[in-house]
Amino acid sequence: MEQKGSEKLSVQDIPQREVENACFHALGLIGRNCEYLDQHLAHAGGDEKSRRAVADISASAAQLDRTMNEVMSLLEFLRADEDPKLAPLDICELMAQVAAQSDMIRAQLGVELELDFGGWTTCRVLAEQDDAELLFLHLLSNALRACSPGGKIRIGLRRSDAFWQLTIADNGCGLPGEGQAWIENRRRFLGSARLGLLLCRECCRRMQWGLQVERGPVQGTQAVVTIPLSAGGPKGDKEPDRAELHSPDSLAAEQRQYRLRAMLVRELKTMPELGDPEEDE
Repeated sequence: MEQKGSEKLSVQDIPQREVENACFHALGLIGRNCEYLDQHLAHAGGDEKSRRAVADISASAAQLDRTMNEVMSLLEFLRADEDPKLAPLDICELMAQVAAQSDMIRAQLGVELELDFGGWTTCRVLAEQDDAELLFLHLLSNALRACSPGGKIRIGLRRSDAFWQLTIADNGCGLPGEGQAWIENRRRFLGSARLGLLLCRECCRRMQWGLQVERGPVQGTQAVVTIPLSAGGPKGDKEPDRAELHSPDSLAAEQRQYRLRAMLVRELKTMPELGDPEEDE
């Protein structure tokens, strides 16, 4: 029973680390047991229904892991006393690291990933590395989820006098609407907690970027990220042909590449296996 005069709970009162440890400990046990059962069935020759059951448990655990990560990230943002300090980040390099995983995406989903930087080789902006990676990973994940095998995702980069504009466009099912488009969108995003876009908008707010999700010019959906020209000085870098000489940290780049690949592997585990529409209803 609540005592009179007690203060209302705040987000700071939530024992986030304890909740996080408890949930991810349980998910770890589920994952290890799924691996054991999968190996056991492969050795013992289990029936198709048993294999399907283990695969469903594994897929559900991956979806729950994704949702828990989203919730924990949102809690982390809400608990933060101030927005992060921004540092220069090369968007071209980050997108190239994402595109380096295109073979894995094509092999698993049958979706092509295409980069179009408009001739730019460097795009240094002010960002928070983890927030930027989280933002682009979620936008890419939404685009992948919307696409059918044979689909295409185009990541485009353009610059105006005031900002960079990064566009992630797909030719998939499109935004929720009426008729068949609504049904297809529901099938592809069924089971999602709908936290991803909320997380993306908060990442953009923290970095003072803009985000607009809209219907594609022909079909599908496009997410447009607007990034101020602020990393190259008060007016941004106005000399695109100038070479910037520096010694890249190859170890750090490899570590970022490995981390992005691991994040994408986890994300791909949550992608739906779409069968006959009548079977899903």
